[in-house]
Parts: sequence; C-alpha cells; structure tokens
Amino acid sequence: MRSDLRQAILGMYEALDHAEELQARRGHSDQGRRSAVTSGKHLDPVAAIIKDDLIRVGFSEDEIYDNGRSCTLPGWFRPTKDWDLLAFDRGELVSAIELKSISSSFGNNANNRAEESIGSAVDALEAYEERLLGDCNIRPVMGYVMIVRDCASSRSRSSRPVRSPHFPIDQAFVGASYLQRFHILCERLRRKSLYDAVWLVFADPDSETVFEPDRSMTYDMFIGNIKMGLDLHKRQWLR
Repeated sequence: MRSDLRQAILGMYEALDHAEELQARRGHSDQGRRSAVTSGKHLDPVAAIIKDDLIRVGFSEDEIYDNGRSCTLPGWFRPTKDWDLLAFDRGELVSAIELKSISSSFGNNANNRAEESIGSAVDALEAYEERLLGDCNIRPVMGYVMIVRDCASSRSRSSRPVRSPHFPIDQAFVGASYLQRFHILCERLRRKSLYDAVWLVFADPDSETVFEPDRSMTYDMFIGNIKMGLDLHKRQWLR
C-alpha cells in the first residue's frame, strides 16, 4: 500500500484518540470516540487522497464534491442521503462514494454497518432508475470504503452465538470473527453489484500495520473501477 494512504489511515486513529482525550478532560469520556466517529472528520485525510487520485485519473477538480450539502443526493425510499464524495463529468453523476470505519463495539456495530451499506446502495440505485439523478443512461459507480481496526476484539467471534430459530444461517458466518464478517460483507456488496468499487482495509495502529485482505478490493482496484466509469461517460461525448 502507498505510504500516503497508510499514514492517512494510521493518522485516523491518532485523531480518534485525540478527540477522546479532549472529551475526557471536559468530563465526557464516554463521548469522545463516538462523537469523532459520527462526525466523520477522522476520515477527511483519506477522502482528500481519494479526491486527488480522482483528479489524477481524469476528473475535473470543479466536478468533485467533498463537503456539506454539496454531497447530498435525492433518494427513492427517503428524501435525501449525504455521501462523502461525489464525482461528476459534464454535470452527470459518475460516482457516489461512502467512507466508513469501525474501531470498537463490534458486536453492536457490525450489523448496523451492514444495514447502512445495503440500504444506501439500494436507495441510490433506485433513485437512478427512477430518474432522480438526472437523465444519464449510465449507472453511477457506487463506491464503498471500509476500514476495520484489527485488534483482539475484531479477531474474536461474537460472545453471543448467532442463532436462527427457523432456518440455518449461511455457513460462511458460522464461527466467523468480526474481521471475517466484514470481509464477507464487502465481498458480497461488490459481487452483487450494490457497490462497483470497494476498498477494504484492516489496520492495527498499535503495530502500525495496514493491509488489504482481498486483491479484488484494493485501493488500486477501487480507483480503477471508478476510472472505468469515467471513461464510459467520456466515450459518449465522442459519438
């Protein structure tokens, strides 16, 4: 992995720790990490690198949006959805990108992350089909980034056995650790084309280890798939 990506990811954990320390000094020690995560600001350096690389592969800087209301799209099952990055070509949406991380409370958050990712993609794709995202006939490239902390908790299985009283669960999840569950989630999101560009990262800030567990979901593949969407858009203007 490129050194700038590695440093941005490790820096994310430094930002989370710093936020937690500040909250602890103010007497709100239970809110620091949670508030930093929900604000999404810890992922800004990663988003900045993605933006720079999108410009490098051919997007105009003026048509990439990465903050505030400029990243809002209409939905089909809900009024709107805020994305982390939107990339356009001549006013047509080429890609919508979501950045997520999970560092703690894996038992509570694993299913929530799955529901969020599935719901966001389905809503956006239905909005496209219903012509709420403009008149373009080229489906936008849905992008998803998931950074999971590699630690004792994420390497372990749930303390509560996964039960399904009426039907057996998918065997892929039997005995799976949280890291494995996120790997399964991201691989299936990509395989079912809910997201066309997926980047999955496992990171251990204690050992400063950052790695991509699946060759089909590396950063290069992620950017390459979005570039293919841009190339498809550009070809239509040559007709």
